[in-house]
Amino acid sequence: MPLRGGKTSDMRDATVSSHRFSYSLLDGCAIVRPEGACNQEKTEALAKFVNSPLISAKNLVLDLSHAEYVESPGFRWIVRQVRALESDGKRLVLAGVPESVERALKLLKLDSVIPTAKDVRSALAHIDRQTEPATA
Repeated sequence: MPLRGGKTSDMRDATVSSHRFSYSLLDGCAIVRPEGACNQEKTEALAKFVNSPLISAKNLVLDLSHAEYVESPGFRWIVRQVRALESDGKRLVLAGVPESVERALKLLKLDSVIPTAKDVRSALAHIDRQTEPATA
């Protein structure tokens, strides 16, 4: 499925502390896809990767479509990342959220804090709507 100037096949691989992530950079937005369990170790590696110079200056789509689950350190990191990006005028949107993660977001009452989208394309559209300049 094409994504605003790119394709999902345009994803590159990165490894941080033996944890693999796929990523793509599109029009000022970084799409990062962790795979497997998002436990504390993977969350720490993800934080290092997202805060690297390659990714840090961008809006962020965190594609969870290949994540098995997210543990509490992951949710805490996502909330901190949402707030940090928003304070810099940037956005984070979760895409492809597995049902179990979506249930946890609702139980933790984070669904009102962390924006979600059904897929990467929808997440990019959400970011575009949020970053468009207001018209008078």
